[in-house]
Amino acid sequence: MRIRPAGKLAIFIVVLGIAFGGYRLWQQRGGGFNIGGIGKGSVTKGHTISGDQGILGRPLRVGVNTWPGFGGGFAANGGHFKPNRDSIFWKNHNLLVEFILMDDVDPRAKAFARGDVDLVWSTVDFFANEAPGFRKGGVNPKAVIQVDWSRGGDAIVVDDSIHSVEDLKGKKIALTLFTPSHWLLASSLQNSSLDESDQDRIMKGLVGKNVSSDAEKDFVSNKVDAAVLWEPDVTNALKDRPGCHILVSTKTAANLISDILIARSEFLNQHPDAVKAFVRGWMDGTEEANRHPETVVSCLLENEPTYTDLGEDKTRETLSTVHFAGLADNAKTFGLDGSDPLFDRIFTQVGATWVRNGIITSAVAPGDVKDDRFVRAAYQAIPKKERTVTPREEFRFKPATASKRTQRAIMTRPVKIHFESNSSALTEDAKNVLDNVATLIQTYSNAYIRVEGNSASTGHAAGEVRLSQMRAESVVRYMVKRYGFDRNRFIAVGNGPYKPVASNNTEAGQAKNRRTDIKVVSK
Repeated sequence: MRIRPAGKLAIFIVVLGIAFGGYRLWQQRGGGFNIGGIGKGSVTKGHTISGDQGILGRPLRVGVNTWPGFGGGFAANGGHFKPNRDSIFWKNHNLLVEFILMDDVDPRAKAFARGDVDLVWSTVDFFANEAPGFRKGGVNPKAVIQVDWSRGGDAIVVDDSIHSVEDLKGKKIALTLFTPSHWLLASSLQNSSLDESDQDRIMKGLVGKNVSSDAEKDFVSNKVDAAVLWEPDVTNALKDRPGCHILVSTKTAANLISDILIARSEFLNQHPDAVKAFVRGWMDGTEEANRHPETVVSCLLENEPTYTDLGEDKTRETLSTVHFAGLADNAKTFGLDGSDPLFDRIFTQVGATWVRNGIITSAVAPGDVKDDRFVRAAYQAIPKKERTVTPREEFRFKPATASKRTQRAIMTRPVKIHFESNSSALTEDAKNVLDNVATLIQTYSNAYIRVEGNSASTGHAAGEVRLSQMRAESVVRYMVKRYGFDRNRFIAVGNGPYKPVASNNTEAGQAKNRRTDIKVVSK
């Protein structure tokens, strides 16, 4: 999901009296904003058509921005923004729907607070930023439905001196602040071996930009060593700066950046039948969009100037950078199948990150800002034997080759796991530590995970290697059994005492060397 900061570095004072972080646009255009093609600077009250107005008595108004991930809804609306009866929403669910293009944060937030739109775009990471402000202003927002995953549309592009997240230390990095680009970098740093002081220095030293294309220009002109971008700026950077490459992208962190629609609690409680119809129609539309992507392309070309400028072929290519979220994806995100909700994990982690970086003063609990009853009802309406459930491991992995045991990791997250002397059995405390690592493995879901056991040099080296190998394998077994991860994703390596990070001459140094490293390795 992309928004246009409209020429301002993004903290907008909205009607709620709280600063909102600026957000992003798939490709920036000149100033101003266009809502529903009606004109600049105002929100239409909705296009109407004569006759029966359906279950809501009027068109349901949905604010979207310039981004291809809304394809499921566009397909459900017959490939149009305007309400119409030649659509899945109407034919299957007696609902008229109007999409309204809303790229700017400030007008979009005000329209949402006033009730000019019924549902509006966000991402899980951005929602963790804005939810406290909405609530303080007396608006109770709820995440209702997941619409897509970013799958390659966001990336950290780096010069040829950077080969791991740890190499970002001391480098100049450009990005659009308070956006999913910001979150992609923050998440990568948190899952690295860089300590908090190093991470803070990187975050405080960012070269902030209004738009992704400006960050790309700085990178191509060698003003910065790295840039966090979204498409098409990723492709342009790779083309225009020799020797650069992608360090991390949402092709690897495939469950990190998720687009959602939010609604006011008041509206959900007043019009549950309309929301239920909308959610079910969107799910039908997701299937239609996957079968007939040309419908989505046609809708983007017809209604969003950015894609008109890109042209049909380039617009079609952008669909490969998103994954339209169906019921199976919503089941995993909201825990409809009884699993731990991925929404909760990501939202909590992001909220803590924004507090730590001073973007918000306090975080909101995920349970207070989601209403999954509508996707849950749609999921439960399907007979159990017919439900298509997204497996815990969405991507296929072949058993790792020998080279994966030594391939340089994208990032390394050291974790302190206490084992009893000469034992490889996991204690309850160790399991709790590993539970905190599960989010890393879930979000960076299209990568191998190498688990390396390390020890202090206090005994027989060969025996310590064997013991550290057994401990690494215990970690892998737990993660596979507890979370259903694909065993083929994991590489267990016992280093013994051969990769110390501190002196073995002190107890403190030995404690540091008795560690388990969780390493993310590119496929």
